[in-house]
Amino acid sequence: MMWQIVLSLVCVAFLGAILWEKRQGKLMQSASDRKLENVNCLFDAILTHIHAYVLVIDSDFKVLKTNYYDLTHLSPDGKEKRVGDLLQCRNALSAKGGCGTHAFCQECPVRGAIGNAFRQKKEFTDLQSSLNIAIDEHEFVKCDVMISGVFMTLDSEERMVLTVHDITSIKQTEEALAEAKEKAENTDRSKSAFLANMSHEIRTPLNAIVGFSELLAAANTEEEKQKYLEILHTNSELLLQLVNDILDLSKIEAGTLEFVYSDVDINLLLNDLEQLFRMKIGSNSPVQIITEPGLPSCMVHTDRNRIAQVVSNFVSNAIKFTTEGSIRIGYQSSENGLRFYVSDTGSVFRRINWRAFSIVLCVCKVIKTVTDSDSLSVRRL
Repeated sequence: MMWQIVLSLVCVAFLGAILWEKRQGKLMQSASDRKLENVNCLFDAILTHIHAYVLVIDSDFKVLKTNYYDLTHLSPDGKEKRVGDLLQCRNALSAKGGCGTHAFCQECPVRGAIGNAFRQKKEFTDLQSSLNIAIDEHEFVKCDVMISGVFMTLDSEERMVLTVHDITSIKQTEEALAEAKEKAENTDRSKSAFLANMSHEIRTPLNAIVGFSELLAAANTEEEKQKYLEILHTNSELLLQLVNDILDLSKIEAGTLEFVYSDVDINLLLNDLEQLFRMKIGSNSPVQIITEPGLPSCMVHTDRNRIAQVVSNFVSNAIKFTTEGSIRIGYQSSENGLRFYVSDTGSVFRRINWRAFSIVLCVCKVIKTVTDSDSLSVRRL
């Protein structure tokens, strides 16, 4: 009787142990399933919000899982796709069999890097390429991308995780920086050349001022003194003009150059310039300064000093290269405004192309209205 009771207790204990172990197993399985579910949710959240395309592929380049459709907002068509098919590779799109069947697929650097990584069971990083990225169902844009791959074994199966980063904006920034650097270097070279030329231009009037100041102090007659004073005055004006040009160039570069607008009589302006340059070359000069007004009357609302400065620069250059003959200053009306010109009979300077006066058109764009007296009234645009 006693042994039956003992046997019953042993059976009950054994059955209880089995039930307890089974219950614990279910609890552990449930906890494991919850952990796996949390990991999957975390993985899906990362794939949805990461700023890169992530592809899980097998050794046959078939895409098993990806966030491509989440980022592009395209609907999957349910068809099996390889890497080239999904990322719109030109070779894959043009081949009848898709990715891997085109003649150029064997030379594809992306396909070669993935294949080598699978064979050697290792990773690769920072492979640059160009891909067509979908922005809607029917439109794709060409982008520069950086591709990396990590080999791994999942459930005894060889897999690879590819990440495709869009670096188009980075490339564009690099190109813009390179272009800005080249422009800065060119500007620096231009400044150096400009300073080299201007140093000579500045020395010429300075040497004259210093030299004739000494001669003026030693002059004996009033005639000599007056002659030296005129030379000093001329070179002082030339030096002042050079300094003003340099300062204006600096203002233009800094974006602080200001225009003072007023109603300007263009014919009167040309006459004033004619008188100024006649005085500079002297009454006995074999060179004639001739103005050629394009209209009987022309009033413009613009910056008088800027127009005078530009025209004066061209006339000064013409004087340098003209030993005899004439220098003609004029303008003509056109649909877009006024075209100024300076022409001469010099052997080197010859004729100034009107395109050189595009700066004048920036300063002075006009709308013309011809009145009964054939005069031109203009207002600033």
